[in-house]
Order: sequence, then C-alpha cells, then structure tokens
Amino acid sequence: MGIAGGGAQEQARRAAARVDRLRHELSAAELREQLAAAERREHAWSAGAEGERLVAQALSELEPHGWRTLHDVHWPGRPKANLDHVVVGPGGVVVVDAKNWSGAVGVRDGHLRQNGSRRDQALEGAASATAAVAALLPPRHRSAARGVVCLAGQSLPPTGTTGGVVVVGRDHLVAHLRSLPPRLSPREVTKITEFLRTQLDSPGLATIGAPVPRRRTSVRRQLLELLLALVFLFVASGLLVAGLSRLGGTG
Repeated sequence: MGIAGGGAQEQARRAAARVDRLRHELSAAELREQLAAAERREHAWSAGAEGERLVAQALSELEPHGWRTLHDVHWPGRPKANLDHVVVGPGGVVVVDAKNWSGAVGVRDGHLRQNGSRRDQALEGAASATAAVAALLPPRHRSAARGVVCLAGQSLPPTGTTGGVVVVGRDHLVAHLRSLPPRLSPREVTKITEFLRTQLDSPGLATIGAPVPRRRTSVRRQLLELLLALVFLFVASGLLVAGLSRLGGTG
C-alpha cells in the first residue's frame, strides 16, 4: 500500500527535477548566446580598428600635397563619440568615416547598401559629424566641409549619395581628395588644422575668432592677492607702531 499522495509527490519531484534541468540547460544556452554576441562585438570592433588603420595609412600619402590629418578625435557635442579622421587641405575640411565592411557593398539609387540592405544610418552619421565640425569653422569656410564614408576593404570609385556624403573605396580615397577644387590657402590649412587640433581634443568647444571668456578663477586669484597684500600692510603697520612705542618708552 502506498502513501496518500505519494504518487503525486513523486511526479512533483520528477517535474521539479526536469524544471531544474531545463533551467540549467537554458542558462547554458543563454551563456553560449551571450558569448557568441560578445565575440561578434569583439570581431566588429577589431575589424573597425583595422579599417581605421588602413584608411589612416592611405591618408598619410596626402601630406606631401599640403594636407594635414587628425585621427580619432572628439565629436563636437557628443562627449562619448569620436571622429575617425578629419583631413584639412587645399580642397577643404573633410570628415572621413572609415567602414571595414564585408560582403557586397555599394551605392544604388543614392543609398549605401551592404548585401542589398540599406545602411542609411552610416550616411546620416557622417553627415551629422560633418555638420558638427563645419559649425566650428568661420562662416566663409563652412561650405568647404565635406563628409566621406571610406570603405576600407572595398574598391569603389567616389559615388555621391542623396545626403551629400560621398562613398569611396580606400584605393580611390587619395585621388578623390586631391581632385577637390581648391578652397583653402596653405596659411588657412595650417590655422584651421591647429584650431581643430585643440578644439577636437577638448570637451569645451569654440569657433575660430570667437572671444575667449575670462575665467572666474583669475578674478578670484586677483582678489586673494589683494587681500593678502592688505593683511601684510596691516601686520607691517602694527609692527611699526609697536616699534615706535617701544622707542618712545625707552626715551
């Protein structure tokens, strides 16, 4: 004779064991998925870093032709974002976004596509970055700012898009930039490069020619120095009076 409820209790035990087994199996599957996702992210970041390195290597060929390049600099207005490359030369100020994409990549109907899928976000990001850099320039030079998406692993001639950003393969990047119509003199190239070098490395941004505000710390320092001078004079005068009093007493 069994115990009342014994059968149900056994089934409950078996069900609990199955639930526990499934819970562990699910956790292992989730762990594998998280690991795979982490590996995909690591691969994407590694590919991106390699793409930036390859594009930087190509841009170095522009230096003898009067161009200057800033790498991995701050994105104006976005403290946690960066710009891959900002190039300043006779043809203007060019913000270059490096993409190391695999598969079939090209431009069709004015849209950037990878394996047939539109990648509008990349073009929008490049246009936004270009606008942010252009806003730092003097008004007469803002129209000289251009956005370029450079495909590090693709051989694609310069191709315009609906947003105004040019998409070009790394093999054609240097020739494309050198073909831009002259916009800046050598002196302007030097001045703008040095200005952007300081501004894009700093979270506090200004524009060329804008007045630099006086820091409150300098005013406080001046007040402190004045106060110390008054204290010194007060102490010195007290010592002088005390000395004269002693001289009068001895006389």
